[in-house]
Amino acid sequence: MSEKITISGESRQETGKANSRSLRSSEIVPGVIYGEEKSSNIKVLEKDLKKILENPSIFSQVIDLNIDGSPFEVLLKDIQRNPRNDRPSHVDFLVVSKDTKVTVNVPLKFINEDICPALKIGGVLNIVRHEVELNCLPTAIPEKITVDLAEGKIGDSIHISAVELPDGVTPTISDRDFTIATLQSPGGGVKNEDDEAADGDSSDNTETE
Repeated sequence: MSEKITISGESRQETGKANSRSLRSSEIVPGVIYGEEKSSNIKVLEKDLKKILENPSIFSQVIDLNIDGSPFEVLLKDIQRNPRNDRPSHVDFLVVSKDTKVTVNVPLKFINEDICPALKIGGVLNIVRHEVELNCLPTAIPEKITVDLAEGKIGDSIHISAVELPDGVTPTISDRDFTIATLQSPGGGVKNEDDEAADGDSSDNTETE
């Protein structure tokens, strides 16, 4: 688990496009925090938001969000950006409970490529999924899932069942043993049927069950 990330902000009473434009011109990002009884409008400094966005796994980490002195444990749900300059223009935070499972996308990290038998003879690693969608408690979100290629051979398909997941962490796809990668000959190989289905299975959303 990574070290907890902390950010502060303030509640926002005024809303509307004009108010949001005024905030952005002052390098303040409007946003929303939701997940309790009702949503609340907030604002955070752009420089503080940019700092947490530097973390590549920010969407799968619990954040300590302090609003007007009140602490919340949240997940970053969505970040909108200005298409002209890529500056953050709006942010959504989801309040999470320690006892409620959440759905997060966690990156896969492939290791031992240098000793993989298939790759040593010129084979190709075809990564079907760069991340997997998992169910887990907010306190048990893994930073990454490791896939060991040490014994991979040409023609192998690596399925999710071959990957060791932490206790209490389960894939959201439970009706089949889906493929996360294949090891093909240098000239390519036959596409696994799970490969074609993978594009429709992944989700960018993080939500409570």
